[in-house]
Amino acid sequence: MINSRKLFIVVLSILFTLIQISCNDDDSNSDCENAICTLVLIRFSVSITDQNQNPVALDSFEVIDTENGNDLTIILTPDQLLNAQQSGKYPLIQDGTLGVNQERQIQFNGFLNNQEVISSNYTVSTDCCHVNVDSGNLEITL
Repeated sequence: MINSRKLFIVVLSILFTLIQISCNDDDSNSDCENAICTLVLIRFSVSITDQNQNPVALDSFEVIDTENGNDLTIILTPDQLLNAQQSGKYPLIQDGTLGVNQERQIQFNGFLNNQEVISSNYTVSTDCCHVNVDSGNLEITL
């Protein structure tokens, strides 16, 4: 009986040691090499309307990383900008803008007649594959 107990304690000790060795600080940034991602490009937009639910045509807009001041604005062609102005939907963030497994605080600023009329903050994050908006209002009424 004593030999069984000693064997059990030894096996249990080895098991706990292996568990401790297998854990490391990099587990929170999971390895993305084996991730299977879709080919879908994810883009989040901010929808801006007036009190009557009509789309607001901004003259310009910008998206800024509030931690470092980097400009993350998605560049639009003239046709894309016209479409955004007609629909009131302006790009906020999309796949590929940030690295993998990151979280950032960003700010969307919209301008009319060279005056800032909108300033809205967002928390965005990425996993191995796609971007996500974790907080912030994607539908704004002026």
